[in-house]
Amino acid sequence: MTSISICHSPPPSLRSLNGSGINHPHHTVDRAASSSDSKRVSMSKSKARVKDRISALPDEVVCKILSCLDIRSAVRTTVLSPRWNNLWTSLPNLWFCNGYFIDDDAFMTFVDRVLFFRDSSDIKKFYLDFDEPKEDDFPRIESWICTAIRRNVVELDLSVNLYTDDKIFELPRSLFTCKTLELLSLKSNFIANPPKSGCFPMLKVLDVLVRFPDLDNSSLGQIFANCPVLEDLRIEGPLGEGCDVLDFKISAPELKRLTLGLDIDSFDDEKYNFYINAPKLEVFNLPAGDSSVFSFEINAKSLFKANINLSSCCVHFDSTNGLLEAISNVKQLSLSTRNLEGGVPAFDNLNHLELTLGGSTCWRYLIEFLKRSQNLEYLVIKHDCGFKHEDFTPPEFVPVCMLSHLKTITIASFKGSQDNMRVAQYLLKYSEVLNKMIFTISEGLPRAEEKALYKEFLMFERGSKTCQVEIYN
Repeated sequence: MTSISICHSPPPSLRSLNGSGINHPHHTVDRAASSSDSKRVSMSKSKARVKDRISALPDEVVCKILSCLDIRSAVRTTVLSPRWNNLWTSLPNLWFCNGYFIDDDAFMTFVDRVLFFRDSSDIKKFYLDFDEPKEDDFPRIESWICTAIRRNVVELDLSVNLYTDDKIFELPRSLFTCKTLELLSLKSNFIANPPKSGCFPMLKVLDVLVRFPDLDNSSLGQIFANCPVLEDLRIEGPLGEGCDVLDFKISAPELKRLTLGLDIDSFDDEKYNFYINAPKLEVFNLPAGDSSVFSFEINAKSLFKANINLSSCCVHFDSTNGLLEAISNVKQLSLSTRNLEGGVPAFDNLNHLELTLGGSTCWRYLIEFLKRSQNLEYLVIKHDCGFKHEDFTPPEFVPVCMLSHLKTITIASFKGSQDNMRVAQYLLKYSEVLNKMIFTISEGLPRAEEKALYKEFLMFERGSKTCQVEIYN
């Protein structure tokens, strides 16, 4: 069996045969080899012309790309290009999570090394998520935080997740005097011992998740009362059993937005008092949670909007606890409740009201809010028919807002019940300056019933000649 070898340089005998003009059977093979050589040279030149475009990017652009990755992935990019070997050491954003490591020792060693090999540039964002560390690990966690502070950290997110009240992490004192920190998120069972003055000189956003707060120290109060330029405060978390009295004292002269989302585990004799001094507060949020054991004293003269959800209260919510009185100067109010008791204060500045009503007293409180909101222009009503309630009874006198200010009414999730129809008929008849009344029909209502409702709406007497009725699915 004959084998043919293709060489870059033909053997002398073959060259001499070809050179003498004699047709040799290997002549075509030699031409193929020559063609292959030229292609390889061409490809080599083409590769020489191709540039590594990523490596050609400026360092600040590459660092911005790497900052979109967690630090573990960012370190791995060193295999892409020799030029990238040290770029990760100057990343402005550091994100550490022990959930991506086989054990805590490997995680802590990794964090130690990243911070050790880091260059002298500032840290903008430092995120730490450490699930159930041992108490012996606390000193190392503290050293990481202090390193971020020394590097002029701007945003600090600490999730030191301790799920029992027998371990408490103490925040380093240098945290409170950091002159570059603008955003702080704390998710831990912690103790704070800040200095009496000079705390958080630049902090504008504070997000705190409290777990089983320690009643024997005033850590919470010391944090919330030492934020001279704070603008946004969010407090969330579970309040455990055995808390007879817990005082939350918040004093922030520049505070504009406050959110309280606290869960109560027990309803025996607990009492949670909120003393809030925030003269520039604009938005107050009280999301789902049982607020029936809360007491409020709020100084918020600039309050513009309040979102209050009392629908999950397991006992009747008594309006005399100070909450409604404290927010009575608000201009926009969204209130969800099903067990309201007590009186309604005057809402003289209220312009926009959204009410989600349920429970036995729902219609009574609709009328009370209309009576106490003389300048109301926009009203949104959503009725939860799942609870037993009193029949709607029109008041003896028409509320002032319906005669002079109320311009738009929306009844959401309208089901067409008798009470719904009576309320709609009353509002349409006695609202003398109403421009528009909108019904959004509840899902699942048959098409035939929708048409019947629309025909009935057209028959209702209207107090305003310019009022339009609109119906939406």
